[in-house]
Amino acid sequence: MSNELSRRNFIRNSSATAVTVGLAGLAGCTSSLPFIGGGGDVGLDSYLFEPSFDALLDEDELEDDNELEEAEREHMAFRHVVPEGIYDNVDDLGTDYPVRRASDLRGRAGVAALDTDWALEQEAEWYYELSTSYRRRTATVDVQMVVGEFDTGTVVDNLEKWAEDQYGDNYDDEDNEEAFESAGSEPGFELYEVEEFAFGVSEDLLIQSRGDYPVDPVAVVEEAIATHENETNLWTDDDHGGELLAEYDEGDYVFGELHRPETVEAKLERDYDEGQRDNLDDENREEIEENYEEQIEDWESGLVGTTRSRSLDGDTIELHQVFLYETEGDTDSDALLKHVEANRDYNENWDTLEDYSISEEGRALILTGDVRARAESFSDSDR
Repeated sequence: MSNELSRRNFIRNSSATAVTVGLAGLAGCTSSLPFIGGGGDVGLDSYLFEPSFDALLDEDELEDDNELEEAEREHMAFRHVVPEGIYDNVDDLGTDYPVRRASDLRGRAGVAALDTDWALEQEAEWYYELSTSYRRRTATVDVQMVVGEFDTGTVVDNLEKWAEDQYGDNYDDEDNEEAFESAGSEPGFELYEVEEFAFGVSEDLLIQSRGDYPVDPVAVVEEAIATHENETNLWTDDDHGGELLAEYDEGDYVFGELHRPETVEAKLERDYDEGQRDNLDDENREEIEENYEEQIEDWESGLVGTTRSRSLDGDTIELHQVFLYETEGDTDSDALLKHVEANRDYNENWDTLEDYSISEEGRALILTGDVRARAESFSDSDR
């Protein structure tokens, strides 16, 4: 049974540089709204994927003697929005900002936000090192997805027109070069590529990825398709990801993330490679560790992930926020409650927060409460 701390005795039981991979926009009929946490027939978790970095590499871009030595995930995040929920409450919100998720792909494919039921963006970050490099490197890729019922011919025509307008001058018509080219197919999908972009087109799902060296954007699209179809490389396969999603609460707009533990050791590993750490003398190491200690507040010590769910109801937003820690011993509900109360009305995350409480669920702390719709900033930060 959960132990609870509440300022007003109120409990709400609701159902929550690097390589960056983002997924955005899935839509269809309203019966296909996503469920994580509370359980449901359709799982958003089957779209939240954790691809291996080596599976995303563009082998053609790497030199023959250049191989991946190591890659370490730094960060994963997702953003989920129900456009209809935002539009139904836009007068109370005073903004439709969350609906801008996946707007790049929708605009290029000619798909209106109201023709989608929900949108999803995902990010992942890795540090990596190649065999011929002397330091860790970073790269970025962005992916957006939209689900609905599509005329694939019209979508491809719109994408091709965009590609020609954007990149057509880079190609020689006399040599029959085209900006927009086929990149093969996957079951149910036709793949296309132009410059640093790749697209997957089907009758009910559109995917766009954008990648920089050494990531292959086509490989990212292929991984996204394979993950959903085969339910492999999912967030739920990760110990922290599975635990976080178990406490997640569905809402009209949700942000979730996983990251390195908020610990001195994790910060040291992030900022210094193994060789640099080995070369630190005791005095320098102690000074660095003391600096890290000062950066970590009591409430966030050991924090590995969060979700922030907003359910819109006229002029009120029901907030459901999960704080996941590395171990149950890291949880400190008193420290978190103190942090929330110290930042009420002074922090855009909890501006106008009322009727709030914190409950304990294993190694997760769950904050629930109400905020005024007009005051909501839709910030993704948990600080």
